[in-house]
Amino acid sequence: MSLTYRILFGIIIISFTITSPILAQAPPATQLTSIQTAEPIGKGGSTTSFGFFQYSKRDGLAPDHTQNVVIGGFEEPHEVNLDIQTFLVPIRFIYGLSDSLDLQLGATLSTGGVQKVVKNFYNAEDAVLDIKDRVYEQHIYEGVIGLKYNIKPEQNDGFPSISVGGDFYFGLTADDRLDSNGDFLDRTPIDGFPFIGAYPYIVGTHRFGRYFKVHAGAGVSLSSKMLKTTDFFIANWMAGGEVAVSDDLWLAADFNRELQYAGISVSNILGLAMRYAVSDTLAFQIGINTLPGFHFSLTLGGAQAEATKGDKLLF
Repeated sequence: MSLTYRILFGIIIISFTITSPILAQAPPATQLTSIQTAEPIGKGGSTTSFGFFQYSKRDGLAPDHTQNVVIGGFEEPHEVNLDIQTFLVPIRFIYGLSDSLDLQLGATLSTGGVQKVVKNFYNAEDAVLDIKDRVYEQHIYEGVIGLKYNIKPEQNDGFPSISVGGDFYFGLTADDRLDSNGDFLDRTPIDGFPFIGAYPYIVGTHRFGRYFKVHAGAGVSLSSKMLKTTDFFIANWMAGGEVAVSDDLWLAADFNRELQYAGISVSNILGLAMRYAVSDTLAFQIGINTLPGFHFSLTLGGAQAEATKGDKLLF
């Protein structure tokens, strides 16, 4: 981790220990920099968010290993490499269908820079040929639809709020995984690699008085892409915390063990965020993470967005 991120995480830890605000009743956050929270947005409320994350990867077959590649209806053995130098742009819109049910719609785009390289495409060793390799641009994008249901609301009873949810994904992804034979999954690099996937999860949020909130959850990523690999599914866990530093300002930190963007797995994501309440129902949040990249969201709380008030406050 870079020195800048170490300093930022040091600041958030210090903030957790020394701050003592008077009030802290910002609208709930449906998402930190990368993790879900159990808090519903409330009927009629919404959260609009987008991110801009750098992703780089270079991969290839084992030395002296070839695989069959199908181009123009012909199948021949070739060496194949993958080169990804792109930015992922996830866009999400969450709407409160009821006091406890949220609908999520979204898409993930990319800025290009994803290439499959077929080495020595012409099977020619003649030095007269200046270009021996063929490069095929790959497309990365997905659509997302999901639901999250709050099965146990916040009631200041000493127990956390709990939500269950599921997201469904579909689109084109990078062929960035090898199968059990050590081959790339897609043998037709001139096309994209279509996929569908699902992510069921459970998440809990617990409030400690007016000043602190902690979040934790777990989920499982499943996709048609994984059916061709040794990993049938990818288990994930996530955790985060928030602290109020003034009446309107919250700081947050989170960790996501495994995250999928357009079928691409990204591991061990640390993030920091700041959320500011413009009013009792309107708040914006901006954060950074170790992908590296940033995340921005604008939340308009619904009719039941605020936590149930009670007397069992710890602070």
